[in-house]
Amino acid sequence: MSISSWFLRLRYPRHRFGAGFRGPWRLRIKGPGTVSFGTNVRIRNRAGRTALITHTPGARIEVGDGVEIDGAGIMAATSIVIGPGAMLGSCLLVDTDYHSVGPSRRGPDAAVVVGPIRIGAGAWIQDRATILKGVAVGEGAIVRFASVVASDVPAGAVVLGNPARVVVPP
Repeated sequence: MSISSWFLRLRYPRHRFGAGFRGPWRLRIKGPGTVSFGTNVRIRNRAGRTALITHTPGARIEVGDGVEIDGAGIMAATSIVIGPGAMLGSCLLVDTDYHSVGPSRRGPDAAVVVGPIRIGAGAWIQDRATILKGVAVGEGAIVRFASVVASDVPAGAVVLGNPARVVVPP
């Protein structure tokens, strides 16, 4: 176990780090929810500082076995599940709007829309891509650079653009 991995386990005792976890000592984990890492997860900060943030006590972020993350921002109000073998560049995964959207919904008591995010096994989310609430990215799918994904991505598909659209079907 590296010194940084040992340090992270001491710094974040209520979160679970699987065997073989490797991460930078400056990894940012914040919020009242839970974060769990599977086995052989590797996190780096080469493309930016990786941050895993939960916004509610019931929120959870689950990172599967063998996942690689470099500079991603992962923010959960409900749940974000990243399947085994997935790769995340310096992207953004956010499962809530954080506040109501639209003139008729801007009051202090307006409901906030949330929806869990699921990243399938072996999926690749490239730099500057954004995955929005309620989206499921299928197994082996690729989300290209700077795409904004607001709807589900089929397994094995390649999507790009804003809004993201399928350019290589499964």
